[in-house]
Amino acid sequence: MSSSTPRVAVVGAGALGLCTAYHLTELGVPSVTVLDRGQVAGASSGLSVGIIETQYLDPLAIEIRVRSMELFRRLEKEHGLAITRNGYLRLAHDDDDLDAFAASVRIQRELGVGDAVVLDRDGLARAVPDLECADLAGGLYGPSDGYVDGHSYCSLLADLVRGRGGQVLTSAPLLEAHAAPGGGHRLVTSQGAIDCDVVVNAAGAWAGRVGALLEAPAEVLPQRHQALIAHLPRALDYVMPSVMDYIPSSGELGLYFRHESATTLIAGLHTEERLHDIVDPDDYGRGAEHEFMEEVARRLAHRLPALAGARLGGLWAGLYPLGPDGVPIVGPYPDRPTVVAVVGAGGSGLQSSPALGLTAAEWIVHGGPRTIPAAAALAPRWRRDGG
Repeated sequence: MSSSTPRVAVVGAGALGLCTAYHLTELGVPSVTVLDRGQVAGASSGLSVGIIETQYLDPLAIEIRVRSMELFRRLEKEHGLAITRNGYLRLAHDDDDLDAFAASVRIQRELGVGDAVVLDRDGLARAVPDLECADLAGGLYGPSDGYVDGHSYCSLLADLVRGRGGQVLTSAPLLEAHAAPGGGHRLVTSQGAIDCDVVVNAAGAWAGRVGALLEAPAEVLPQRHQALIAHLPRALDYVMPSVMDYIPSSGELGLYFRHESATTLIAGLHTEERLHDIVDPDDYGRGAEHEFMEEVARRLAHRLPALAGARLGGLWAGLYPLGPDGVPIVGPYPDRPTVVAVVGAGGSGLQSSPALGLTAAEWIVHGGPRTIPAAAALAPRWRRDGG
């Protein structure tokens, strides 16, 4: 990068941008400015269901989430971040799923996660007494996984960045980007100009537009997703784990639901692939259609038959800023190394933000990722070379 202590501007005050700024200040970068067109957690991070977990299948995806959980625990212990540990359960439909889950547990063990376990059908019934298990083979369960509130998490990060001397500017959209007279970048915002040596594009669904201003293309597909509140017909006498009936790279939408209270769940349909509704982030409906409600109701009635009388309401829509192949893009551009991307994490941006932000920060400070060396594969050049 341009110097040992570069001035850094981060575009985007969501989880990814604020985590990048947090780690930069932790790594000793004295001049860090976060700017956002809206407010802290004003877009995808604030609309997130907030699940944090490590029950993935790809080794790099697992390591990213394991390292992310380390920061969530530290923020909980040192700064009072509220984490609801209701557990996380990914469902298996056949023996191939169970084999993949067993491999995930082995990787998690190597990374220090001691409580992840593969459940058989009887184990599923014990973990979620109301779950329909006849068509399932088992599950991948993390008892200490949970969820956070996206606004609270991002607000805490913003406070910590400010406490270390960084700036967080809201209502400051990026309007223009030019070469600064003394070198580096000059970012023109509605609140004035910011000169910096390095720019981080963490603009979520708007990353493509920011990339165009920076002459560093960021292919991000803003995918519209919806969620709702399910009001249960009876109070549960146990805490419902977060349940995900989706296998990564399956080419399908999967039902998920998680505990909100003894009488309510949050539910929706998840994917990490380009399956539907790529939208303009400035012009998309935030309500939810009857088709979505009907599909969620149908799947909930099948998976939780004893709770089939649930009343659905409280619907909202947000965006998954999806990378073109469902994988985040993190690192500097080969032909513009003073522009660093941390984009494209889709619906997993909040849960993976600590590790992805750290990876971006380590690129800036050290010239490459040190905590998760394999994360070098996420850098933009790998997209261009087909690696």
